[in-house]
Amino acid sequence: MDFTEKMRASVQAYFDLFNAQDAQGIADLYADDATVTDPVGTPIKEGKAAILAFYEMAVKNGAKLVQQGPTRIAGNSAAFAFKVVIGEMRHVDADVAVEVDLPKGGMIIDVIDTFMFNEDGKVIEMKAYWGPSNITKT
Repeated sequence: MDFTEKMRASVQAYFDLFNAQDAQGIADLYADDATVTDPVGTPIKEGKAAILAFYEMAVKNGAKLVQQGPTRIAGNSAAFAFKVVIGEMRHVDADVAVEVDLPKGGMIIDVIDTFMFNEDGKVIEMKAYWGPSNITKT
């Protein structure tokens, strides 16, 4: 598998693992010293332990990711658009993955993520682009 296909496969694995609520599997896509900024403008999560903790919180509300269009590959980076679908069962408590003001109840969030990969095919940087104007209540 060439490097472009490896990056594309990692993006697909990200969707599959997130939708299976497999936080450890998602964290394993990342290099040990990777960073996650989700959404851009919030504190950066640095290192695999922080990234695992972030995804443990992110998957616990049962959110599902639905890709919108193809993955775009350029150099050692991938960009992809998707919707985060969160149903009414969303639990709001002190343990949240993202420190932003989200509405209560069901919602859809339109997101664009970027992954940068190292030569081993591991994600070294993830950035998520979304904000309040990208949230629709359901």
